[in-house]
Amino acid sequence: MYIDIPPNDNLDEATMATFKETGPGRAVRAVRVWRDGAWQWCAVTGWGESGPVPAVLTPIEESGDGPARLLTGGDFGLRLAPIGAPQAPAPAAIPTVAWDLAQREQWGEAFLLCTPEIEVLPDRVQP
Repeated sequence: MYIDIPPNDNLDEATMATFKETGPGRAVRAVRVWRDGAWQWCAVTGWGESGPVPAVLTPIEESGDGPARLLTGGDFGLRLAPIGAPQAPAPAAIPTVAWDLAQREQWGEAFLLCTPEIEVLPDRVQP
């Protein structure tokens, strides 16, 4: 898998990376990330030229570290938004997020490199 993300409104800097996929990816809509010193559930979407696209979690082999999971999005990376309080358990339902580059509580990432145990909530519709 080759990632080549140009600078865009979601991400200030270009990103290029290559990863070895070890299995098929699956669409996800929420991920638990370490943020500001606590675990936080976040809604996640891929970001493309026309806005939200599916975010996909793919098993990979990380050179030197072994198995990992790679969370990727669209041509312009990922967009995340916190849902629930830090340290809260997985939400029963993911609230609808109004994805918007102007929202200060949302942020962009090129991709997220995760441990195999990463907690995610699958998308409503699986590919």
